Amino acid sequence: MSDAVIPSSLLPWQQSQFQRLQILASNNRLAHAWLFAGKPGIGKLAFAQHFARYLLCRKAGNHGPCGSCQDCHLFSAGTHPDWLLLQPELRQLKIELIRDAISFAQNTSQRGGAKVIIITPAESMNNNAANALLKILEEPPAQTFVLLVSEQPGLLLPTLRSRCQRLDFPAPPAAQALAWLQTQAEAGKNPAFHLQLAQGAPLHAYKLMQAGAEQGFGVLMNNLEAVANGASTPVQAAKNCDELGFATTIDYQLLGMSLLLAVLQGGAALVVPPLEPLLSRCNQVAGTGMIRRLHDYYQSLVKARKTAMATNNANPQLMLEALFAEWSRVVAFKRASAH
Repeated sequence: MSDAVIPSSLLPWQQSQFQRLQILASNNRLAHAWLFAGKPGIGKLAFAQHFARYLLCRKAGNHGPCGSCQDCHLFSAGTHPDWLLLQPELRQLKIELIRDAISFAQNTSQRGGAKVIIITPAESMNNNAANALLKILEEPPAQTFVLLVSEQPGLLLPTLRSRCQRLDFPAPPAAQALAWLQTQAEAGKNPAFHLQLAQGAPLHAYKLMQAGAEQGFGVLMNNLEAVANGASTPVQAAKNCDELGFATTIDYQLLGMSLLLAVLQGGAALVVPPLEPLLSRCNQVAGTGMIRRLHDYYQSLVKARKTAMATNNANPQLMLEALFAEWSRVVAFKRASAH
């Protein structure tokens, strides 16, 4: 998932990362290529754009870009000639776009200052595109900066990673994330629920609130319960999740399993009501057998997510059917043991 919203200013939990880059820039020690890495929905693209604006601003100060110069106005309007944002039209970023970036890098700055290229998500580059990008990274033109934004940096070519300085973006503290999300929430929304659903990623939580995720999460949990009690087949459950989409269905299941395991293993309180029927089923047969099976199922979900991200040949419907079938075997152990 790309960042859900792009704030116009630096997010509260990004201050230390920005200060690090600002110090390097002020001492003329800023590397030409950076890899901004972190989980989805925490504001990496927002940060990259804020930093690009800072690099292009002629009156930037200790607090970042001035916001009032011509360069800032051009950037806000999306018409600054010296910055380039590359995103895949579908799932892959192909070599043609990287060739455009190479031409952009080799041309003289139209505003007489820095040039900035942002590529997001960087792991969407196919091998040809990634190899072509090396031309810029190996011999970067003066005052040209390449910012790679990545949710899965391990999927990047090692040669790319080795030529970039890495800056990690962890999830913000829960209290800080919730405070920000509460300022964005509309009346009747539930920021705390959505932040937990987003596993602490505030921009992801904001997007979930806008999309009515409470209802979608409930639909998925109902289908897991229907498979568990034999009221639905894995094939039907997969079809019922079509509207959620493959990635969302997997993400919601990962969250659901992690919350169930937290309750069963550590005695954590369950604060997500749609999970109560599944927890009730698991509590009927406590013990390491069920916990081990839930762990195994969680790993199957992780593997399916990685497979779908790493290839264009995955069949989401068949993968979901297989996962729901595996889930039926997990709960079959419970049903057999309950007699």
